[in-house]
Amino acid sequence: MTRSITQCYAVEGNYPESLDYLKKSYGLHYDEDKFFVDYQPLGSNIMPDVTIIKKEE
Repeated sequence: MTRSITQCYAVEGNYPESLDYLKKSYGLHYDEDKFFVDYQPLGSNIMPDVTIIKKEE
């Protein structure tokens, strides 16, 4: 996840505005049945706050 976020910043000069953008533009993928991801953008030049929680089975 951090790699995709950082790659977006390096290429575009700003951090991605959403997880959907990372999925579409940078090929980010994860098992949504196993993980909950909270993505909070803080600004175009501030690293977003990302929380990843493993869902209980």
